Amino acid sequence: MKKKLTISLVLILIAISAYYYYNKDNKGDDTKKEVVIGYPHLRIALPVIVAYHNGYFEEEGLDVKLKSYITAQPMMDAIVSGKIEMGGFCALPITFGAMARTNENLFFIGGMFEDDDHIISELLVKDTTQIKSIPDLKGKKIGILPTRAYEVWIQDILLNSSINPKDVIISYVKPNMQADALNSGLVNALFTNDPAATISKKTINAVPLTNEALVPKVTKMNPFYFGSFNVRKDFADENPETVKKVTKALNKAIDFIANNQNEAKKIMAKVDPKRNVTYLPDPFTKIVEYFPNSLFMKSNEVSNDKLEQIKNYYLKKKILPKNIDVKNLQYK
Repeated sequence: MKKKLTISLVLILIAISAYYYYNKDNKGDDTKKEVVIGYPHLRIALPVIVAYHNGYFEEEGLDVKLKSYITAQPMMDAIVSGKIEMGGFCALPITFGAMARTNENLFFIGGMFEDDDHIISELLVKDTTQIKSIPDLKGKKIGILPTRAYEVWIQDILLNSSINPKDVIISYVKPNMQADALNSGLVNALFTNDPAATISKKTINAVPLTNEALVPKVTKMNPFYFGSFNVRKDFADENPETVKKVTKALNKAIDFIANNQNEAKKIMAKVDPKRNVTYLPDPFTKIVEYFPNSLFMKSNEVSNDKLEQIKNYYLKKKILPKNIDVKNLQYK
């Protein structure tokens, strides 16, 4: 009896030792084997595409599947509805609005910023003989991206140049129709971002009315916090190691972009080595190298105060329909 008991104890100890031996490297590691990351067909998605193409996700032990969206709005809808767990980058008014609408909490990882050396929103004209400066826009028609944020920004830009916004016709114009609208004279100016801005400059010879970054100037937030990568907080709480690794990969991509702006832009026109498809639709691949340089900041470079500040700005301007709590949601 004692002999059998001894053998049983030995076998149990062997089993326990084997378990800890084979699992010691994975202890506390909740990394998911497959991670789906959404991204829009926009310049703002550059860090996600670079991290994927350069193998930074793989270096962190992640098996990432990219899911593309035409714009950031359907991507954000997918995140807050739980169809995907993370994606980016996305303009903050879209993210804040989705959080307010659904009461979902999202972490913000890193950020895209705008300053004079990294312009995002441009005020473009074609007729430079009659419109040489912002004051010349009085009585003219301005086409803008169909968002409340762009409407508020252009109004503040006009006011800053002593123009009453009521003395200007401001019209929402879909991005794919903006170049034609400016070229045909349907509007006299465009206030927009990429890809519409670069398409307009390259196809109809539109030119910027100013070389300043207008949104940072009128908001008095320079650099201006434009957008972020987002992860569902409930997912991050359950899978902290996965989110840490995604963050590390994005940080690597942001470093690469800062030091290799031209090469980073060219990656957007390349072919996904796993799926044999381009990251962006064909019309966009022909213009990405002409995009302005982009300023992205890593997760540890963006403060919670910065997130709170921009949220309060959108709330004050009634771009955000109701207040949301973003305290401690800037992921570190």
